[in-house]
Amino acid sequence: MIFEKFCNETSDRTVKALIGITKQQFYQLRDSFADAYHDIQLERVKSGQIKRVQNGGNKGNLDSFDKKLFFILYYLKTYCTFDVLGFHFGFSSGHAHQHVDHLLPVLKRSLLKLNVLPERAIKTPEDLRKLVEIYGDIVVDGVECSCVRPQDDEAQKARYSGKKKDIQLNP
Repeated sequence: MIFEKFCNETSDRTVKALIGITKQQFYQLRDSFADAYHDIQLERVKSGQIKRVQNGGNKGNLDSFDKKLFFILYYLKTYCTFDVLGFHFGFSSGHAHQHVDHLLPVLKRSLLKLNVLPERAIKTPEDLRKLVEIYGDIVVDGVECSCVRPQDDEAQKARYSGKKKDIQLNP
């Protein structure tokens, strides 16, 4: 279905719109993704979570690491509902959710292994200084969210951001 169209796509712009990276980057990531998948499966066997690594039987719609990687990258790029995701890949919304839960840790581990996983939580100012020293310029993506106004004067002062009004998206 959608994966076959992806395989035939030659425009890097379209590929990036679908999964956020180029095809060349996709194929470089695929090998690390497969290794991370196998590592996680072996850990599950050792911990007793599963009895053995599945080798035969029905493989389902995501029957290759290319399809598995494409699936999870497509989900993260488009962030569609599980109903839509299942429709595109040929299974139910529940199975789409299960695949996302199963494949997100695999992608995270493969990106960590390649040392390209973005830093999500900086706990101390020293951690931030270290990141700036290592990478130079960094990008911080932050959004201020409105909250219920506290009744206590001191609590109001602590929560005051300096903004006078809410931003109107549709004036």
